[in-house]
Amino acid sequence: MFLDIHTHSMSSDANIKKVFNLDITATSLGEDLELFFGGNESVSVGIHPWSVSEEMFFEQIEILEFLAADSRVKAIGEIGLDKLKGPDLKLQEEVFLKQIRIAESVRKPIIVHCVKSFNELIAIKKLVQPKAPMIIHGFNRKSDLAIELAAKGFFLSFGIALIDSELSKNALKSIPLSQVFFETDDEKGLTIGEVYNVASVVLNIELEELKDKIYQNYLELYL
Repeated sequence: MFLDIHTHSMSSDANIKKVFNLDITATSLGEDLELFFGGNESVSVGIHPWSVSEEMFFEQIEILEFLAADSRVKAIGEIGLDKLKGPDLKLQEEVFLKQIRIAESVRKPIIVHCVKSFNELIAIKKLVQPKAPMIIHGFNRKSDLAIELAAKGFFLSFGIALIDSELSKNALKSIPLSQVFFETDDEKGLTIGEVYNVASVVLNIELEELKDKIYQNYLELYL
């Protein structure tokens, strides 16, 4: 079975295990929990750094605390830091830390959004030392950074960039397969099969073996 660790596509496929992403805004929950989940049984839920609101983040955190324990929530995310978009970085860091603590309390992995903030992300992980696994989604940076992040216990998820970016392909080859995931994110028309097919060539591994290894990584997040 294919695993898509981070997607915004609500289409279903019996051959794909999808973790569908839901972002918490101040008004996203409403009164209908089933409508919020949209029938999805595997979701990640979090306050995206772009959605962090100084006026509403206490309410956003309360919503996340309520949702996090739901069995349909498989991960907390995407959450993190973004220097290019969103509110002041200090506020982003405060909300990020609160969400890490929630992930710790429910023992669920974290899907991380990180843009030009890797030094801050590494510093936070060193300070907090969370037991919850942290998965950096949409990774497309140099191999040196990939190696450093893997050494510090991060998982890396690869998506659209793997199709045509040598940077992404080299990064994938540079880290242990036990710390790898794949995703489609919100890329229209991209299938998770395409990502896996490229990865199998890059890593020189049979597709079925790759699928098994990545799914095992997912299972081990919850051990």
